[in-house]
Amino acid sequence: MPSLPETIKALQIQPEKGVKVVQIPFASQDLVEHLPSDQVIIRVRAVALNPTDWKHALGDWGTPGTISGCDSAGDVVKVGSAVKHLKVGDRAAGFTFGGSHQTENGSYSEYVRLVAAVCFKFPESMTYEEAASFPIPHLTAVQALYIRLNIPKPLSPSPKREAILIWGGSTAVGHHAVQLAALSGLRVFVTASPAAHEELKTLGAEGCFDYKDTDVVKKIQAAAGEEGIIYGLDTACEKGSTDNCVDALSPSRGGRIIAILPVSEDTQKRRKDVQVEFTIVYSSIGFSLTFAHALDLPAMPKDKSATLEYVSADMPHILENWKAGQGSPKFKAQHLRHLEGGLERIHEGLEIMRDGKYGREKLVYTVA
Repeated sequence: MPSLPETIKALQIQPEKGVKVVQIPFASQDLVEHLPSDQVIIRVRAVALNPTDWKHALGDWGTPGTISGCDSAGDVVKVGSAVKHLKVGDRAAGFTFGGSHQTENGSYSEYVRLVAAVCFKFPESMTYEEAASFPIPHLTAVQALYIRLNIPKPLSPSPKREAILIWGGSTAVGHHAVQLAALSGLRVFVTASPAAHEELKTLGAEGCFDYKDTDVVKKIQAAAGEEGIIYGLDTACEKGSTDNCVDALSPSRGGRIIAILPVSEDTQKRRKDVQVEFTIVYSSIGFSLTFAHALDLPAMPKDKSATLEYVSADMPHILENWKAGQGSPKFKAQHLRHLEGGLERIHEGLEIMRDGKYGREKLVYTVA
C-alpha cells in the first residue's frame, strides 16, 4: 500500500464566503489511520463542480473551516476491510459531502476519504475528468429513478413502456436521468431550451418541449397519449416547475414525482392522485446529516445499500467499452469544460457557476 503524506493541500471555506488552499494534516488523522471498514481513500486526480459546491463555498449553505468539494476521481490508495468492489490501484470516482461538516476531508484536495457505497470503478479508457463528472448527478438520477420510483434498472428494462417526464433535461442530473430512463425502457419526455432538443433526442428522449412555452403542459399531455405519464423528475425546482410536472401527469392515472429540492406543502397537495417527494443524494452516504444549516436528514441505510448494489453491479455495464471523448455504447458524459490551474484556481470555476456563466457543460479541473 502506498505511504500517505503527512500533510495535503485542500480548499477550505473561509469566514467571509470564499475559499483558499490550505495545508491540513492527513496521514495522522484518526479516520485515515483507522479507516472505517466501509470507506476508501483516493489520490485525487480530477474534480468536477456542482451547484451545491458554489452554494456551500460562496453562498449561505457552507460552514467556514470545512473542506470544499463533493465530486472527484482518482486512484484508490487504501480500502476498508468491508469493501468488495474496489481495491488498491483501481481508478475510482465518488462523492463526499464537502463544505458542510468535515474540517479534514473534502474532494477539493490532494487526497479524499469516501464512503465506498457512492464510489464506482471506471475503466482505463475513461479520463479522470470524465469520471469526476459523474458521481453526484449520476447517483442523484439513480436514487430518483431506481430507489424512489422503483423503475426497473437498465439490465432488466421494463416490458411495459411507461412514460416519464424529466423537467430540466439539460441540467447535469437531467443529462444522466434521460439516458438511464431510456436504458430502463421508459418513454422519456423532457423539457429544456430548444437549443438542447436535438442532443437530448440522441440521448434517448422521445419528446422535447420548451419549458418557457405557456402551453407546455398541454403539449406534453397530448404527446404522451391516452395512457399518459405516471413518473416525473424535476431537476430544476424553480419558477413553478414542480407544479407544472404535477399538472402534466396522467389525468386518469396520477403518478409520482421526485424533486431534487424541497417542495412546498401547496405543491405536495396540488393533486390528490400525484405524490411529490423530495430526494437528496447525500442520504446514500448512510449517516444522518444537516443540509444547508436547515434540513436534518436521518440516516438512510437502505439508500446506502441500494447505491452500493448499483455501483457494484450496474455501473460496469453502463461504462463498458468506454472511449475517452466519446462515451460508451450505452452512455455519454456531459460536455466537459476543462479549467486550468488545479486547486488554486477552483474558486474561479465556483464564481462562474454562481454567476451562471456556463451552459450545458460540466466544469472540471485536473488536480494531479
